[in-house]
Amino acid sequence: MDDARPDPADALAAIGNERRVSMIYELQQAFREGEHALSYAELKRRVGVRDSGNFNYHLQRLVGQYVRKTADGYTLTYAGRKVASALTAGIFTEQADGTTLSAPGTCYNCHAESLIARYEDERICISCADCGEELLHNPFPPAPTTRRDDLLSAFDAWTRRWNALAFARTCPECGSQMDGELTDANPSLSIGDVPYRLRVTCRECWAMSNLPLGLLVRDHPQVVGFHASHGVDIASIPSWNLDWALHHEYLGVVSDKPLRLRLRIPLENEELQLTFDDEGTVVSTEVTR
Repeated sequence: MDDARPDPADALAAIGNERRVSMIYELQQAFREGEHALSYAELKRRVGVRDSGNFNYHLQRLVGQYVRKTADGYTLTYAGRKVASALTAGIFTEQADGTTLSAPGTCYNCHAESLIARYEDERICISCADCGEELLHNPFPPAPTTRRDDLLSAFDAWTRRWNALAFARTCPECGSQMDGELTDANPSLSIGDVPYRLRVTCRECWAMSNLPLGLLVRDHPQVVGFHASHGVDIASIPSWNLDWALHHEYLGVVSDKPLRLRLRIPLENEELQLTFDDEGTVVSTEVTR
């Protein structure tokens, strides 16, 4: 039986031409301006190709996978919109390595107020200039790195979204199912100084990460409510400033068989405790004094 999925190499080859990229860009701009579709003649005019045969050849390479022909003209498919987003994000065209700026907060390791954010290898890394500890990192598109004044807020929102989807076992890159298991391994790209992480792996694409449990439950109703009861808006705190989410002092083993972990979140004279099973699921919560 033939595989119904398109060959990735063929799909990329269909895009890899300046005129096809221009078609995707113009259809994206039309959609942004409220035009559901562009007629053949209008798209040809906007792309700026006079030769009808040449224009039609390149258009037909996109129709089906990236462009849909409708009664009103041509519009982008979901795959086409994803390509347009990647082009806008500069994934194919821009480099921002070396971009560096100060980050707010203190280091959970040495408590120095000397955090820096650096864009390197297509990811933003938050680290301490004093002790060298890397607190947080995540892949991030290059274009916003040089265009946004609120870069670190955007990065934190991006990271929280990525983690929340991964925790829900939905791949934040392709939407496929992810598998998750607790691991005490400490790969080179791991985040935080914790004894266990949740390793999430997409069944279909490249997405994989080893994430501290604290980062995965920062939006848990009990965690949000606990902070709110102390007058703290946890949404306003950058992920790299949540010591209880990133440092081993707050995560301990309750039992080995079955594996149970407990995360402590102290605030003033109270402490929220969350217990996790071996799949990283919260199985109980308790507030103690």
